[in-house]
Amino acid sequence: MTDPTTGLRWLRCAVGQTWKEERCVGNAEALGLMDAQARVQALNAQGHEGIDQWRLPTITELAALRRCDHGLVEESFTLALGPEQAPVTLPRWCAGETRIPTIDTARFPDTPAVKFWSGSGSEAEQHFYAVNFGNAWIGLNEDAESTYAVRPVADQAR
Repeated sequence: MTDPTTGLRWLRCAVGQTWKEERCVGNAEALGLMDAQARVQALNAQGHEGIDQWRLPTITELAALRRCDHGLVEESFTLALGPEQAPVTLPRWCAGETRIPTIDTARFPDTPAVKFWSGSGSEAEQHFYAVNFGNAWIGLNEDAESTYAVRPVADQAR
């Protein structure tokens, strides 16, 4: 599914789920960060959906998918991404009560209310980031061995 605003091509279903009859069926795979990266490379090797440039989304891209009934809080925090990347500032979480999952379910149906890996972080400092679509929180300093869902993105449909 291509986002008309950003031009990014998102895998509509989480890795492990299959698109069938306008729904994502099956269970999202829970993968450690290294396994998540390997699964994305496997999608590229097979040219999944005609694309060979899938990748884990940046924390900014993944966080932009959050949807909250009352928007996000005005309070934000800055994430260090490593020596080669500039820090980013993002809103922390939803303002008030919200429906779960905290994602546009028309565009991304059957998204589990769990954490999803981003490709942002720093291997040298051993901190990685994830977004929890159960409550729209951004996970800080995630352990690479933790197992989370994966939603790859590509810069353009190829």
